[in-house]
Amino acid sequence: MSDHFTRQFFTRLRTLPNAFLALLVLLVAAGIVNLLIGAPLNIYVMLAVSAIAALLLGLRFLDANFTQHRIRAYFHSADQWPILTRTYPLYKWVDLYRAAQVIVERYPACDTLLTEHNMPLKYLLQESFIESLRMPLKPPTMMPRKVSATEEIFLPTETVWLIRDEQNLPDGAIVRVHLISYNQMVQLEVACRDASAAAEIIDAILDHAAAHSIYRQQIISPMFQRQIKSSFRDDEGNVGFDLMFEPDPEVTDDKIILDENVRRVVERTVIDFHTRREELMQYGLPGRRGILFYGPPGTGKTYTCKYIAHKLDTATTIIATGHDLVQIRAVCDLAKMFQPSLVILEDVDLMFSERDLNPHTPILGDLLDELDGFQANDQIIFVLTTNAIERVEGAIKNRPGRISQCIYLGPPNSQLRREYLTVLLKPYNTQTVQLEKIVSETEGVSQAFLKEMIFRAVQISTERNVDGEGVVIQQNDLSTALHEMTTGGGRFGKRIIGFQVEP
Repeated sequence: MSDHFTRQFFTRLRTLPNAFLALLVLLVAAGIVNLLIGAPLNIYVMLAVSAIAALLLGLRFLDANFTQHRIRAYFHSADQWPILTRTYPLYKWVDLYRAAQVIVERYPACDTLLTEHNMPLKYLLQESFIESLRMPLKPPTMMPRKVSATEEIFLPTETVWLIRDEQNLPDGAIVRVHLISYNQMVQLEVACRDASAAAEIIDAILDHAAAHSIYRQQIISPMFQRQIKSSFRDDEGNVGFDLMFEPDPEVTDDKIILDENVRRVVERTVIDFHTRREELMQYGLPGRRGILFYGPPGTGKTYTCKYIAHKLDTATTIIATGHDLVQIRAVCDLAKMFQPSLVILEDVDLMFSERDLNPHTPILGDLLDELDGFQANDQIIFVLTTNAIERVEGAIKNRPGRISQCIYLGPPNSQLRREYLTVLLKPYNTQTVQLEKIVSETEGVSQAFLKEMIFRAVQISTERNVDGEGVVIQQNDLSTALHEMTTGGGRFGKRIIGFQVEP
């Protein structure tokens, strides 16, 4: 029996009208009655008709309720087809599923089966009637997946597409995307009589997934182990490697206060370089670049990174901190995959310190290998931060081919403090505040100190709130906040809060 005949037979059987199905039921019932009471009908003719009707109803039932029978109704000889299988981390699930949807829709005939069987495709194709009855065509579990920082969708744990094209794919093919429950990996399987045709389908799916990935031009951070999520609503069942979306920090030009020299260097070294990268590469410049922000805590290194991430909205930003730096090879692989990309590595002195004092020497070697391993046409920008540049391995900070420039971010001068305080005080009533007095009294403090001082002054001012008056900050509120923050902690206490930080 050919696949074409089988397919046509079951297609017609599947589309039989309800009235015809009712007739088949009546014929079966009539045959049973005739057999039991000996009605004056030709018993053999009646039994034959009833048997045929029962067979058709049975085939219709199997086709409608069991996965294996539905597949074999399309492709009777599918159990002899080669199956190409690819397995991927969980973060690629949405991309693979959406890409498969797009590719299968290119074929004139496509039937979608939503089911759930936690087993390889080869077992769904085997010719075993008893085993097939253990594979009911049942609705799959729908699992949540983020597709952006604010949007979540639900995906079926298993989808099977039966596709065919009488001219370009006459034998048809089976495409399957499913979540392997025990290890949270995603499997892409394609079965086809011609292995080369199956390979072409897989290549088409992967190409589309890579080109239209949900992570492109987003801000993401890798997750290498089970982690507690910050929102009660977020699913925490995922294990192993995954990617998390981070919200756009929305640090615009009017929200960041930088020394003009620093702003000019950041603009040229990072933002303009990214904007005109293709043009610059035509003149022989490599597409990769790296910078290192260093300076005392609280002086705006992380905030400047957020500013860069917001400005480079056509790049994929990858943020790695703390334990994530152990997996620096994986981070760099993501950068290559989603380029043009921006890689932000924070507090690199904790993992990439001088090799003589570094217990993580192999990881340091991984970073050096990765920085040296990029090609001239790779479009990747690295931004590193540290509070202790003297601890950072010299092969990183002193090598122009790896880090193009080290940029110092120190405590703000009087002009920057004036601008910073003006922005921080803008939402409040400050008519009696002597701004210049506060500017002069905060010589040497960090931006973080100024922000905390304003927060404390707001708290102090609300202690005397009058209904409907709003927040009215007085000069004494700021003086009290400054006094409280600079007394009682000693020299080390002042350093912790960013007062009189040392360059």
